[in-house]
Amino acid sequence: MIWMSIVRAGTVVSLAAAALQLYDHAMREIKPNRIYTTREAARFLGIGRRAVIELIKSGQLTGKLAKKNYRIPGQSILDYLSK
Repeated sequence: MIWMSIVRAGTVVSLAAAALQLYDHAMREIKPNRIYTTREAARFLGIGRRAVIELIKSGQLTGKLAKKNYRIPGQSILDYLSK
């Protein structure tokens, strides 16, 4: 009985990991016309969220402050990556 529960829990964890991997794969394409959050931009750039905010404040990345959160155009991320 306990082993069956462990096997089922392992299956659920495996499915969750596969779903997360699929989501990450789908989100790797940066769409120029889409607006991204600092967290999404950080994932694309491979840096922390605070580093993205510093890039915006220094003018290296374009972003607008909306309701206390920055929004970054996809084209700005693509331009930064092409530098």
